[in-house]
Amino acid sequence: MTQPISPDSPTVSQVPFPHVVLVEDHEKAARGLEELLRLEGFRVTRAADGPSGLEVAGAAGVDAIVLDVMLPGMSGFDVCRTLRAHESTRRVPVILLTGLSDTPSKLQGFDIGADDYLVKPVPARELAARLRKLIGSRLESARLVHRQRLQAIGEIAAAVGHEINNPLAAALGTLDLVLLGHDVPHQVRRELAQCRTQLRRVASTLSQLTVVRDRTVPYVGADRMIDLRSDGQISH
Repeated sequence: MTQPISPDSPTVSQVPFPHVVLVEDHEKAARGLEELLRLEGFRVTRAADGPSGLEVAGAAGVDAIVLDVMLPGMSGFDVCRTLRAHESTRRVPVILLTGLSDTPSKLQGFDIGADDYLVKPVPARELAARLRKLIGSRLESARLVHRQRLQAIGEIAAAVGHEINNPLAAALGTLDLVLLGHDVPHQVRRELAQCRTQLRRVASTLSQLTVVRDRTVPYVGADRMIDLRSDGQISH
């Protein structure tokens, strides 16, 4: 069994009132755990079987799932396997609760994607501490991914800007010189002026790459693209 975690651990989650889904078919045990978790500062939604647990867990705003292994019909192992197969619940921390203390059962739980495993009767403070640690770890992982995305976006933006800025500046300079001439036909002058306007738009977009954010907007079909506009609106 994993070593006990101190509730005062510095890695606990900073989420106020984390939302936990408790899937437990025994009414008395479920009520007891729910009350104890609420006293520890958690919001708790209960489910009495696997299918209803999956339905509740699929809703937005779930921070962790506490899952009894011995459920009627659909076992906790099957529920956990299903949770890990769906994108919306794939990364939600799962703690399995069971009276099975044998090593093969524990290994099975970890193999199907459970994050932790506690044997009943479960000490409420230890369960709360493990939940906070798992939720905090998930948040820290999300922050790390966000920082890495921003770094990658910044590096790509710098490379694109470097490769395009010099020839773009040369093209704009050449256009300015041509348009200063007095012998440029009116139609050609108008077309060159339109070309210069579009190149300046390109230059403006390049300048925004230096402050690009990790925010995407719809593009074509299911594809998305980085939003470069400061007002968040897409030009058409």
